[in-house]
Amino acid sequence: MDSESGNESEDYSYDESSDEIEYSSDLDEEFTASFEKISTTGRNWRKGNFNPRLFTFDSSSCGLSSPIKNLALKTPFDFFELFFDRRLLETIVKETNRFHANSARTSYSHTAPWIDTTINEMYTFLATVMLMSHSKKNRICDYWSTDHLIATPIFAELFTRNRFRALLTNLHFNNNQNQIDKDSLCKIQPIIDELKKKFLCSLSPYKNLCIDESLTLWKGRLHFKQYIPSKRHKFGIKMFILCDCETGFIMDFIVYVGSKTSLNYQEHLGVTGSIVTTLLEPFLNKGHSLFVDNYYSSPALFEYLHQYKTGACGTVQKNRAGLPIFEELDEPGEQVCYHTDNLLALQWHDKGDVTMLSTLHKPVMVPTRKVDFVTKQQKIKPLCVKEYNENRGLVDKSDMQISFSECIRRSRKWYKKFFFHLVDLTIYNAYVLYKLKKNVNLRLATYQLEVIREIIGKYGSQVRTSIGRPPSESPFRLTARHFPSRIESTETQLNPRRKCYVCANTVRRARSRRDTSYECIECDVGLCLMDCFKDYHTLQAF
Repeated sequence: MDSESGNESEDYSYDESSDEIEYSSDLDEEFTASFEKISTTGRNWRKGNFNPRLFTFDSSSCGLSSPIKNLALKTPFDFFELFFDRRLLETIVKETNRFHANSARTSYSHTAPWIDTTINEMYTFLATVMLMSHSKKNRICDYWSTDHLIATPIFAELFTRNRFRALLTNLHFNNNQNQIDKDSLCKIQPIIDELKKKFLCSLSPYKNLCIDESLTLWKGRLHFKQYIPSKRHKFGIKMFILCDCETGFIMDFIVYVGSKTSLNYQEHLGVTGSIVTTLLEPFLNKGHSLFVDNYYSSPALFEYLHQYKTGACGTVQKNRAGLPIFEELDEPGEQVCYHTDNLLALQWHDKGDVTMLSTLHKPVMVPTRKVDFVTKQQKIKPLCVKEYNENRGLVDKSDMQISFSECIRRSRKWYKKFFFHLVDLTIYNAYVLYKLKKNVNLRLATYQLEVIREIIGKYGSQVRTSIGRPPSESPFRLTARHFPSRIESTETQLNPRRKCYVCANTVRRARSRRDTSYECIECDVGLCLMDCFKDYHTLQAF
């Protein structure tokens, strides 16, 4: 390397067809022997050739885990049920019923008495919440609106409005009597533990892994709420997510709750390094490669991972302890690099300085298949930068896909909103497994709709039609031949009457309460003989 300009005098070439790096060097032995050594906190940084020590990775077992392969999984709902199975739903049902029984809340006079929920009803409740993400409205009650401008009849077919709100109000996941002082996640901990365990045993990850933060929107008061300006939702509950770079599958996650965050803390690595080692613990000594950003990267962490046969690459802050002092770079494309026995520290000047740390790469420049707008030449980047860009953004990509059909809604209770975010993560992971096993390509929203369709078909409507007005209109009211009938007398009423459905639900005139002696037996609604019977059977919006 030229000691004055800082430019490399070595000629590196990269053959993409064989993925092998070839070196040709004009450095004489005297210059190579007199490379500069820099000692920083016990590390001898030096210039010159760097050949990383790579570890062998066995990819024969990658993909779906053996238990998943052996299961007869056919439909989209089968994959969702891997995570939200009946045992997990039984826990939610039990705690929801317990919470209502122990609550001082009493039923209002205009609502039906509380009836203990069941597993079937809870499945339909989840399907209803997921379906709301495909037809977003401002208020919960708008989903049951009869206004023809915003009406969505499917929700009235699944639940009555009051029953859905009662379930949402009493939704609970853990016994309050088991709450431990200063345990911030006690309300939602059983769901977190169950899903983390199932995520880990569902997929054998491929070689490349990445760790990044994800933020669940929450603007209310919460002592562990975080602010990350680079995220789509700047305020919320932060999670550290371990993701498989090949499939995008979320392998594990840690919910950040401040100093009480559950970590296998190692003092010499600090908090950020301990986050990485906690998430990677099941995958050490297997030859994996990890990609992280400068929040986690440090020479101490990368050396620790290298001892456990795990490579690492990531951007790093210039002032991170243990790094060498880099020369100033002025021209775009220039790079300067130092190395120890196992670490490569590289600074490359693009629009600004980019500092990288790696135990996986040689300091070579490779083409990126992009053309510079000004020079019309193919752009080249350091190999570590290119592979970092290819593997780093999987967590953000999963967040983006989930955001298109996320089922979280406004709530006064943070743990309920976070639960619905866990449902979104589960849908996403089930979607990844479904694509792997079935070898199909479809959108996440399409997969979610198929899951909803199966749940509704399997567990059906939860509307109790024996009381109140009909939950939905007859599908044949505009096409079939219907005739008015007088309401038959009963033992207690000689001249029974019913509320006219058209008068009570009209959008063409002022609504009113009017009782009538006539009805349509096929549609099971009361109707005034004059005008209302005709309007109901001929007009879409009466």
